[in-house]
Amino acid sequence: MLFSKIYDAYCTFQHTPDLQKEANPLVSVLGFNWFWLLLVIGILTIYTCYTLYLILFKPIILYPQEKGYSFSNFIAYMYFGKKSNVLSMLYKLPSLKSKRFHYSFGNILVRYLVFAGLVSTIMWLLINNSEFYREIHNHLVIYGILIFGTYIILYNYYKTNYKKYQLS
Repeated sequence: MLFSKIYDAYCTFQHTPDLQKEANPLVSVLGFNWFWLLLVIGILTIYTCYTLYLILFKPIILYPQEKGYSFSNFIAYMYFGKKSNVLSMLYKLPSLKSKRFHYSFGNILVRYLVFAGLVSTIMWLLINNSEFYREIHNHLVIYGILIFGTYIILYNYYKTNYKKYQLS
């Protein structure tokens, strides 16, 4: 994860030192310069490492105590710590005061950033080594891969945990 973030920043700087061609929404929408972009990425990476530490060395059970939850109710319970509607995950966050916030986001962020790092590294290797890919490269395709991959990661994460919950 750290290697891919450093490699991504290095290649981005080589490709667009003034960030004029950068497609990252932090730059293209919010107008961040290098300082703010690296600060946000650095904070996000440090936070993800912290949550990885929690997940590995201080795990907590996110499953409901009661049996019989449906898959969608189970997902909402893992996220909020109480019975809720899975659609509420689109507009609500777990309590920032609870450990559940860090564990919920940590489990997902670690997986996502590893996936995003892999996609980014492959993209830069192709940009730097393939004339054909350089001609067809489109940032919208990359974002599509990242969004689609996020849904697969989320589904697999919750499905694996749901199976464990059903067996316990």
